[in-house]
Amino acid sequence: MDDETFEILLADSNDESAHFRLQNEPGEMQREFITGYDRRDALRVLGRLVDVVHGRYSEDSEAAPCSLAIFEFAALGQKSTRRRYREVQIDIVFSAHGRDSARWDPGVKSIAPRGPRSLLRTTRASERKHGFETGVQLAADPVASAGVSYTYEMSDAAECGDSMIVEGTEAFVGRAAGKPNAARFALRENASQKSGVPKYLRVAVLLERRVGDEGLFLATVNVRAHVSVFADARESVRRVVGRIPPDDAVVFDPRIPPTTDKYPVDNLASVSLSRECAIESGYEDRDETDEDSGQ
Repeated sequence: MDDETFEILLADSNDESAHFRLQNEPGEMQREFITGYDRRDALRVLGRLVDVVHGRYSEDSEAAPCSLAIFEFAALGQKSTRRRYREVQIDIVFSAHGRDSARWDPGVKSIAPRGPRSLLRTTRASERKHGFETGVQLAADPVASAGVSYTYEMSDAAECGDSMIVEGTEAFVGRAAGKPNAARFALRENASQKSGVPKYLRVAVLLERRVGDEGLFLATVNVRAHVSVFADARESVRRVVGRIPPDDAVVFDPRIPPTTDKYPVDNLASVSLSRECAIESGYEDRDETDEDSGQ
């Protein structure tokens, strides 16, 4: 992956008016660069729409129309334990365009990755000790009757593990009925290693549309990030929650030809979504010397 393809620099993290807003050109469909998130320093989460294929679920003549979308996200700028993301949540919310009824919203049929995926797993030994006292009372001896206590100690040894986690789930956003209308991807760091989140995530989303529906639909991408910055050994963790600026929603048109011939248009159910997703930790590439230690 070439980091430069994701390079969309924004402005300040918490000044809503300072955000660069990604907008559609007049009449633009299926915009490639879909979202950007940044703090004042170099940390940023950026996204790109890689491929789109509109077709059918299967070769059955009555099969529902479907759309397959491939997205890439990159968490850039993580350089050391002092400058990293602790968690990033990405929601891709789909809705019908120009129609009030939610019944026309595309439904999320399947996604990848789905469920938790672990990277950079580490283990450590953990020991717990339990102490208790017992007393001895000897009534015949007035001194001993005051009580003599003995302390016994027991210990339990266990092995604890930690890892980077990427977890994908279907989600309901702004609705509580019908089919899920969103794909949610959560990236979490290996807390014991202060690893930051994975630097690269490629996801696949298969959408099901209503039979006969060739209308436009939208994808709204929302990113929330939790950032930890360590100034020195005594400084406590400072959390910053970032909100995605109001980028234009990406407009999809089912009448547009596929952007690639890699997938069978009339049998999208046959596509192995798990083979289309990819995750890179980026942990080995990070420079542990922190030139921004003053933050």
